[in-house]
Amino acid sequence: MTALTIELRGISLRIDASEHAIEGAPMSARDDGAMAGTARAARIETADGLRIDVGVCTWPIADGEQEHDIRLLNFWAGADDYRRLERAGKMSLAMVGDRRVGILRAMAYGEREWPTLQAVEWEALDRLAATDVAALLQEYGAITGPVIELNPAAKRYRDAPGFSISDDPTAAFIAFAITRVMPIASGFGKPGLEPLHA
Repeated sequence: MTALTIELRGISLRIDASEHAIEGAPMSARDDGAMAGTARAARIETADGLRIDVGVCTWPIADGEQEHDIRLLNFWAGADDYRRLERAGKMSLAMVGDRRVGILRAMAYGEREWPTLQAVEWEALDRLAATDVAALLQEYGAITGPVIELNPAAKRYRDAPGFSISDDPTAAFIAFAITRVMPIASGFGKPGLEPLHA
């Protein structure tokens, strides 16, 4: 299987077909130290010089279960605003049957000088990506809809847009690029520029 490249509004996403050994900690046990996990990886590059590797990661947890998330693996180059992805860019994936469910919240600028995760609707994601995001995720194998429909046990963000994937992580990488990288690249939430001369 060869690598797949997807172009999204100023973002190039190159998905590696192989699985990689990684070290880190699942989100539920981040204070317990590093452990071995596995990841399917993708390289994301933007027109403004960002170059990062992200992974759809699997971590062993108690009782033979696994925890899944999407996170930054390597930061190679890019503007300082993108460094926010190191601390606040992770996306957890809840297991529901044999599928992994993610919540679509987007990085946005607001009261702070740095972007934070904010609730968004499908329409905002469509404007951000200049495409029908639900249809794009479905094209790559995801099921989309409100989180509560995809994960009836969800306790938070139940009405938020969500997606679920099986083994193919392509849609998850697209979701990460649209909700984490694209908002920083476009200054999502920043007020418009004021004219110098009124």
